Amino acid sequence: MMAVIRVSPHNYMLLTLAVGLQLLLIAGPMMLWSPRLLWLASGLIATAAVTLFSARRTLLLMFFLTIALPATVLEGLILPGGLRLQEALLLAAAFFVAVDLLYTRCLFYQASALDGPVAVFLLVALFSAAVGAAAGNLTTVILRDVRFPLYYMVVFLVTQTTDTAAVLRRYMPVMILASLAVSLGYILEFAGAIDLSGGTRFMRVARLHGLVLPVALLVLLNQFIYDPERYGRWPLVLLFLPISLAFVITVGRGMWLAFAAGALTTILLWHRGRPRGQRRAWQAVLLIGGLMVTIVVTVLFFQRLTGAAIGVYTLERSLTFVDFRRDVQFLGRLSSYLQTVQRIASRPWLGSGQGATLPFLFFDAETYRFSVHHSWTVDSLYLALWWKMGIAGLVAFAWMALRTSRLALYVRKHTGAPGVRAFAGGMIAVAVGMVVLGATDASMVNSRFAVVFGVLFGLVAVVHRELREEASAAGERP
Repeated sequence: MMAVIRVSPHNYMLLTLAVGLQLLLIAGPMMLWSPRLLWLASGLIATAAVTLFSARRTLLLMFFLTIALPATVLEGLILPGGLRLQEALLLAAAFFVAVDLLYTRCLFYQASALDGPVAVFLLVALFSAAVGAAAGNLTTVILRDVRFPLYYMVVFLVTQTTDTAAVLRRYMPVMILASLAVSLGYILEFAGAIDLSGGTRFMRVARLHGLVLPVALLVLLNQFIYDPERYGRWPLVLLFLPISLAFVITVGRGMWLAFAAGALTTILLWHRGRPRGQRRAWQAVLLIGGLMVTIVVTVLFFQRLTGAAIGVYTLERSLTFVDFRRDVQFLGRLSSYLQTVQRIASRPWLGSGQGATLPFLFFDAETYRFSVHHSWTVDSLYLALWWKMGIAGLVAFAWMALRTSRLALYVRKHTGAPGVRAFAGGMIAVAVGMVVLGATDASMVNSRFAVVFGVLFGLVAVVHRELREEASAAGERP
């Protein structure tokens, strides 16, 4: 009888065949086409090998790559049909979860407290696509728009594949390592672009994946406060330094405010959470001062080392908080807000649907002139939701985000584990920060980072669910 090969990542014969196939995929492109395809073919087969038959590994890899890879790299990895790398991994994880539910768990679904809000948001997103189609918006633009809100389906995948141990031991370290990779890339790009001999030039490094920098800093801050023994205080500080430097050289004013709001929330919760007799206001002030000094000294040391005019440019950008007319690009953004509000006023309930565009003024830094471009999004989470998805989209997203924040607050209040408390505190700080950043950034619903925040939402739901289950098993009132 013919031998049957058992398909499993533990089957060494299958792994040997996969290695042989990889060698062919490496040699083939080099001989037949171009050595430039070497990294692509090898990377694809390595990705397939890592994620084979494991939804958890697939989601973890998607989480890391979505954060760490620049947009230019991801654009080169678009698959046939326009499928992007994170979408391919998301669909693969969904397939693995479906197989697991059908053949292993006999359709046993693990419910979470986020299922309702996420399901409503996804339905509203699909409805907004139908509204866009009825309004005559281009199908290609509709598909490009609606894909990002639908990334939040990842919440259901995370809640079916993850536990609290994986949240603390895998997802959080992976996010910090990905953030470290992003920060090192920022620093190297900055150092390579400035004039080290003159020290007067400044090249702002602002990329989409820099959005993870304030998130990582807030997570590290909470780890330092609540559970420093796990990694040690000095390793946490050493991780904090390069990430904070990259965070500063982005000169992202919205991200600065978001981090400040999240950090103040963290310190306030830490102060109020201590026993009344141990509360000392000077300790909270000292913690805030130490945080600021650490960031400033790191930046000044780097400025001294490279001669870059970080302080001058930072001050110039910061003055727009006092007088926004100093920044012509910000004036263009205000103009886009006005255009969006006018469109919302004409269709406040259903919105304009996915695929809608508006003529916005954009400032060209090279020609120093404004030009009109039709844009499919606006730099504001709240305006983008209301414009495309109507009042229902705004309310649905707010419900989902607020429920996640309440779950994190519950976990922080009821857990006794330092690691879990650090995670919950970090997610609360991130939630507050993203509320602030949402005024000037819509990445949570119009970029690949929607899948990153979807994963974080799902992780909060997992930790909350297991904490409630432990309380129920112990006979306590959940």
